Amino acid sequence: MGRLTDALLEGRAFSRGATQPMLDLVHGGQMGFAPDLTEWVSNGNYVRRNLFCLLVEAPKFFLAMPDPDKWTATLKALVELHPRTIEGLNAGLTVETAETPVGGAGEVQEEFVDVKKARSQPVFTFDEKYGRPVQSFLSDWIRYGLMDPDSKVANVGTLASNRPTDMLADNYAATMIFIEPDPTHRKVVKSWLCTNMFPKGTGDISGKRDITSGAELLSLNIEFTALSQFNLGSNVLAQALLDNINITNANPYLRPAFIDTVAADVNAAAKGYRSEAEQLGSTALNRG
Repeated sequence: MGRLTDALLEGRAFSRGATQPMLDLVHGGQMGFAPDLTEWVSNGNYVRRNLFCLLVEAPKFFLAMPDPDKWTATLKALVELHPRTIEGLNAGLTVETAETPVGGAGEVQEEFVDVKKARSQPVFTFDEKYGRPVQSFLSDWIRYGLMDPDSKVANVGTLASNRPTDMLADNYAATMIFIEPDPTHRKVVKSWLCTNMFPKGTGDISGKRDITSGAELLSLNIEFTALSQFNLGSNVLAQALLDNINITNANPYLRPAFIDTVAADVNAAAKGYRSEAEQLGSTALNRG
């Protein structure tokens, strides 16, 4: 059974400018008088995919810091490769109404008086690594780029050279884009372009002793500020960035083995599967 030739709503009505394939709601409805299985393909559901983050701009004060390339590379890896979860991205619309009574039975007529878009407040969950590099990086971002808790001054201003001439937001804030791809990882379904992003804390830094319990891992929930754009414009940028990610042959099943030889000390050990097989072969009574 073939799919409907016009199953997708391409470039028409509310799909104009959309970057992702979109089903036409005229087809596929199965909750009427009786199901129509000739249109079962058009009843396909949306399954929300994991979004990913791309760093677009790093804070400019990084350039004034020692090893500036390492600062930028760290932030890029931190937000693109290390988050266990990313939450807080929103764009839903809510309509506020006012009511006037209609008659005396309790009916009311509602009129719209305002429309709001939900605010995005991204929250990254990081698993702290050996030696606490995540909190150390965030702490220095705050102390050098925002404010030292003791002096109330951004410590980047105390450096001997390369000090910024001002501390406008682009000096201490980053720009990132959050992209939800379609199942083929080729088309953008949703995107949030967020600027004025900086951490609102390092997460709890504490210590304790309890020799009756096991040691603990540290999971960090770091909230970032964000000024967000969610529209066709952000999707166009996101699509261009996604198109620039070449996933041809990027099949994890085809990845080479992560190690290509037996360790020398293991290979030198006298007894093992290989040596036993070779010893058996060398002592065979009737050799081929």
